[in-house]
Amino acid sequence: MKPLSTPAPFLGIDVGRADLFCHVISITATESGRFDNTPDGIRSLVSWLSEIADPASVLACLEQTGHYGKPVASALHTLGVRSLHLVNPRQIKAFGNQKLRRNKSDTADARLIAQFLRSEHEELRPWTPLPADHDKVKELSRYAESLTRDTARLKTKLEAVTLVDVRRSINRRIKAQQKELETIRGKISKIVSNNTQLSAQNSLLHSIPGLGETTCQILLAELPEIELFGDARQLAAWAGVTPRHFVSGTSGKSSTPITKVGSSNLRKALYLPAMTAMTYNPLLREFARRLKENGKTGKQVVVAVMRKLLHQIYGILKSGQPFDPDKRGLRTPLPSPGTS
Repeated sequence: MKPLSTPAPFLGIDVGRADLFCHVISITATESGRFDNTPDGIRSLVSWLSEIADPASVLACLEQTGHYGKPVASALHTLGVRSLHLVNPRQIKAFGNQKLRRNKSDTADARLIAQFLRSEHEELRPWTPLPADHDKVKELSRYAESLTRDTARLKTKLEAVTLVDVRRSINRRIKAQQKELETIRGKISKIVSNNTQLSAQNSLLHSIPGLGETTCQILLAELPEIELFGDARQLAAWAGVTPRHFVSGTSGKSSTPITKVGSSNLRKALYLPAMTAMTYNPLLREFARRLKENGKTGKQVVVAVMRKLLHQIYGILKSGQPFDPDKRGLRTPLPSPGTS
């Protein structure tokens, strides 16, 4: 984001299931308010904000904590605030730790978010609502994944049950959920096929070896706009599959877990395709082989392949060209020593 040419009001919103706690920091004063997280409450928030400052000058920020913040974010975007940011809660927590934060309350949280925005706004990406079809695909895909997890849980439970009546009941639930899952997946496919942009992206994703229909649906749902990222490394960092380094003391021992920021749904969607890609994707098969020869553990290899797979996804979506294993050599650079 470009530096501000004039002082701007900074709005921080702490979002809860029932409440919206707001704090505005401006050049002249600070204001706090609490509103119901309902359509009427959000309208009151908008009126309150409009009385404090010109909405077109306001920078707003809230934590990206799920669907509770979606209505107020959409309302602020419609209002026309200067910029709106949905940030990872870890960023806010880290900022609070840096400031040696001592108090914890909803009002204090809203004030902290406003202070974070004032300090970090130049580094944040503005948020905009997803197109209607993309939003539908995202919601349906996440519901489908919840059905998949619940079905797996029921199958595990079935293994531990011996009473016939209970087994029959569990089997009926499994069959019903499998049928519902098939219906949901069909609805997603229909939306994708009827949308020119989503259909084109879906075809590009299918060109990468190791990506099946379900994975492509999840990727379409969870990937942000590719144009928001200058290169594939930025996308990998956003998805949380880049390593973070820990070296402590004089022993020289270090660890490199992944950052796990960004979308956990996206990381889960990449895991099994990465396993498949090590067999069927020629570039990643060679990459994984050299990692193993270099002494990397199985988990490190899979995570590295997930990251490289995301690089390939970025490349085909950014260029609009399908996957071509002959377009570049098989010699993909190895990570530096100690990375996963």
